[in-house]
Amino acid sequence: MESYEPHLALATALAVGLLIGLEREQSRPNGDEGKARLGGVRTYPIFALVGALGTLLAPAAMWLPLIALVGVIVLVAISYAASVRARGDHGVTTEASVIATFLLGALATSHVIEPISERLLLVAMMGVALTFLLSSKEWFHAIAARVSRADFYATVKFLIVAVIVLPLLPRRDVGPLGAINPFQLGLMVVTIAGLSFVGYVASRLLGARRGLLLGAALGGLVSSTAVTLSFSRRAKHDPALTPTAAAAIGVASLIMVMRVAVLVSIGHAALLQVLGIPLAGMAVGAALSSVLVFRREPTPHEHEVVPLKNPFELSSAIKVGLMFGLVLLATKAASTYLGERGLYLAAGLAGTTDVDAVTLSTSRLASGGLAPEIATIAILIAIAVNTVVKTVFSFGVGTAALGRRVAVIGGAIVLGGAFGFALAQALGT
Repeated sequence: MESYEPHLALATALAVGLLIGLEREQSRPNGDEGKARLGGVRTYPIFALVGALGTLLAPAAMWLPLIALVGVIVLVAISYAASVRARGDHGVTTEASVIATFLLGALATSHVIEPISERLLLVAMMGVALTFLLSSKEWFHAIAARVSRADFYATVKFLIVAVIVLPLLPRRDVGPLGAINPFQLGLMVVTIAGLSFVGYVASRLLGARRGLLLGAALGGLVSSTAVTLSFSRRAKHDPALTPTAAAAIGVASLIMVMRVAVLVSIGHAALLQVLGIPLAGMAVGAALSSVLVFRREPTPHEHEVVPLKNPFELSSAIKVGLMFGLVLLATKAASTYLGERGLYLAAGLAGTTDVDAVTLSTSRLASGGLAPEIATIAILIAIAVNTVVKTVFSFGVGTAALGRRVAVIGGAIVLGGAFGFALAQALGT
């Protein structure tokens, strides 16, 4: 035992108890100052010290920590019963926090986690986390009010796939040509669904009236193609929205390019040494062209956002997984039997609907030995094809005026990527 270990442990327990007690004192309802209450700014540190001292004295009295815990639980039960008789309906947050504070104090002086620095850091972290939970009642209730039952159900399904199903998948290559690794395939699905889910949750929590461009940015996390279709329809019904709609599509495209960079860093980070400069060129092109086509014209629709449904459904995840599997098989077969031209063809076909699948599958091929230049060209082809498709959508679903503006954005993205690739080759990256 280190010379000052008991002192540090007791001090940490006291500090954590004081922090939690201060929060409970601050949360005391107005008018309750003179009424008896279980915990306050002095009581919580005492509970933490009781837990710490009980555990510290365990070598001399083995049952002391258990007796202390039972005593605290009995005291909490008596206080709860009295509160229910006095006030009627009464929650258990304070009572549960008292027991948690006692246990944190006990953990501080135990030897369950070594070294002491890690143990005390964990106690401090848990104390701060508990204080945050206790002090954020209104914030959490506001979030709960915005979350529908369907949203919560979709969240649980996402967690089932990410936390339960994914770790159980085999981690070896299977199937024709050994093209499919079930775990990596599942990781692709979870990654895409996670990015989409983050965008959806952000749009729900921030509120649906923060501006069209913010909505486009959030929508770009879900699908830049969906943003293009949505804003094209709006521009057709209200031509005054054309400049804003074009800029929104450009913002979604910029987010799409950034999303590709994130996916590549997950699949094969080393590929960014070659792909990074072209992606940066595409991002600059998207940003500058969006500013160019945007003309500030406030309209009654200014605060609308892209209507997004919850992007995660089990059936959708299965379809995405099947699509990824087919893209993985197609790209592996194309690169095996047709060489780099076959891979480019597969990337172009996949880019008509989605760039994520070809990005992740090509990154995986690059991690297995595919030349970085070939992988870079394949991903750039997928982005270029997807950009052209969105331009076509803006003409067909929207208006000619919107299509011309989106064509400017698409051209800037493609030229930015081409310039970036040429620069990367010149620099020898």
